[in-house]
Amino acid sequence: MGMKKILLCLLTFLLVPSMWAFGQEKAPETKEVILERAEKITYDSKNEVFNASGNVVIIQGENRIECGELSFSLRENRGSFRGGVRVTRGKTEIRALTMEGDFDRELYTFHEGVELRKERESEGETSVILWKAETLSYDGKNEEAWSEGGVEIAWKEVLLRADRAHYFPKDEAKGEEERMVLEGNVVITEKEREIQVAQAVYFLDTEKLEASGITRAKFVIREKE
Repeated sequence: MGMKKILLCLLTFLLVPSMWAFGQEKAPETKEVILERAEKITYDSKNEVFNASGNVVIIQGENRIECGELSFSLRENRGSFRGGVRVTRGKTEIRALTMEGDFDRELYTFHEGVELRKERESEGETSVILWKAETLSYDGKNEEAWSEGGVEIAWKEVLLRADRAHYFPKDEAKGEEERMVLEGNVVITEKEREIQVAQAVYFLDTEKLEASGITRAKFVIREKE
């Protein structure tokens, strides 16, 4: 068996929590992380750390992670990913220079030149959310995402800018709508209208805005022909 296959089996085995003996405790939920591809792999068995480089591809649940190189701690189930990081899940794609991944919580944190692109369909229409930031955190289980330190989000004819943004996917079980919560120096621009507020919630299905702390609002009114 080749080194790549050995490490792949080892990785899968070590990332899946084992059952307690004699049925004394209920077995914890199991997870699998698959190293699908890499050109070079090294493994430190003493410290339980492996490194991979060259067109690396890792699969965790519904998330596919691509990067130039990674370092992963099997003790902590955490990894550092570098070099053209790309994470895809369904119709969501996130690109960045680097990423930190907590595989127990399926929480990914992206740094430097982050761009999230998400396709959404509503009433037969396909649109794209384009989110740009320097840092972004992403929940790989439910696609929740949030940023601090400045963010710009474009969708249809709407441009949203804020210090902080938090995207919540639709949750029918909880009765929660798909929405974006914006805070700190919020500027919403649509066509020839612009609103500056302290905080706002933008609902994507209804395309409605709820805002507070209005600083300035500008509307261009054109005469009807």
